[in-house]
Amino acid sequence: GRYRNILLLLLGLLPLGVQAVEGYSQLTQDQIDTVTRISRSALVGSKNKAVRLTFHDCVGGCNGCLNVNNPDNKGLEGLVADIETVYQENNFSEIISRADLWALLGIWSINQTIIANNEDCDTCEEVPDLEVTFKWGRKDCATAPYSDDDVGLPAATFDHAELMEFFSDEFDFNDREVTALMGVHTLGAAKIFNSGFHGTWISGGANGTSGAVFFNNQYFINMASLNWNLAQRLCTSLSDVDSDLCSNGETTGWQWNVAGLGFNLNADMSLFKDFDTDSDGKPSCTYSTCPPAPTTTVVEEFAASNTVWIQEFSKVYTKMLAHGSHELQDVN
Repeated sequence: GRYRNILLLLLGLLPLGVQAVEGYSQLTQDQIDTVTRISRSALVGSKNKAVRLTFHDCVGGCNGCLNVNNPDNKGLEGLVADIETVYQENNFSEIISRADLWALLGIWSINQTIIANNEDCDTCEEVPDLEVTFKWGRKDCATAPYSDDDVGLPAATFDHAELMEFFSDEFDFNDREVTALMGVHTLGAAKIFNSGFHGTWISGGANGTSGAVFFNNQYFINMASLNWNLAQRLCTSLSDVDSDLCSNGETTGWQWNVAGLGFNLNADMSLFKDFDTDSDGKPSCTYSTCPPAPTTTVVEEFAASNTVWIQEFSKVYTKMLAHGSHELQDVN
C-alpha cells in the first residue's frame, strides 16, 4: 500500500502527479488529471460506450463490475478490458476504485462530446457545459471488474409505464428525470448481433453531422418532429452488416426508423407516444395514430432548448452516478 507507493515514486515508476494514498483516504485534482490523461487512450472511438458503461454499472449500484456474459452488456466487453489494462499497468488500484474511474471517464466522455458538438456547430444552438462534479468513494465488488450477477437491466421493448416503473424502483427517478436521462441516446448506436436491434439513434443532425459523437438535444428534436416508421428490418438489408453472418430470415426487433436520420426503440418512443406492446414487442399503434404519452410535453421542452435539457440531465446523471454509495467525497 503506502510504502509500496513511496518506493514506486522514488523509482519513478508511479505516474507523475499520482501521490501515495492508503485506502483512498484522499484524491487530489492532480491525481484526477493524471488518471484521466492516461486512461483516455482506452476510449478512442468509444466515448459513447464509456457513457453506456456508467449506466450498466450503476444499475444495482455503481460498483465497477460488469457481467460481460450477459447479452444486455454485449459490446462493452472490449472497453472494460481496455480500461482494465490501463488500470493494472499504471497501478491505479492504489489511487482510485474502478467504479470511480468508470464514473470519471463517463463524465469526461460527455464533456468531450459537448466540446466536439460546439466546435462543429455553425448555426445550431450550442450546448452548455455539463454541470456534473466528479466525486469519489464508490466501492468495487470483490471480483471487479467482472461479475456473474445479472442486475436486471431495462428492456428495449418497455412501454411508458414499464420504463417509468423500472427507473422509479431502481433509482427513485421521476418521469422528468427519466426523460432527461434517456437523451443520452444521442450518443448511442445498436447492433443487431449485440442487442437484436440495429441503427444509430441520431444518424444525422445539425450541419449534416453524423450521430454517436455529438452530445446535444437532437434525440428529442427528432422524436418530436420526424415521421417515424415502425418496422422489423431484415438483417440482410442492413448496409453496414456482413450479410453472411445473418441467419435465414433474421430481422431486428420492432423498432422506429427514419431513413438516414435515426432510429428509436420502443422504450425511447414511449416518452412521446402512448402504446402497448404484444408478446413480440410490436406496438399497438403507429406514430401517427398513437396518442401522446404522459411525458410528451417534457420531450417537446427538451427539444426546444439544449440549456433546459443539459440542466436536467446534469442533475439526474449526478444522481445516477451516486447510486449505491452512501457518502461520496469531494476531490481535494
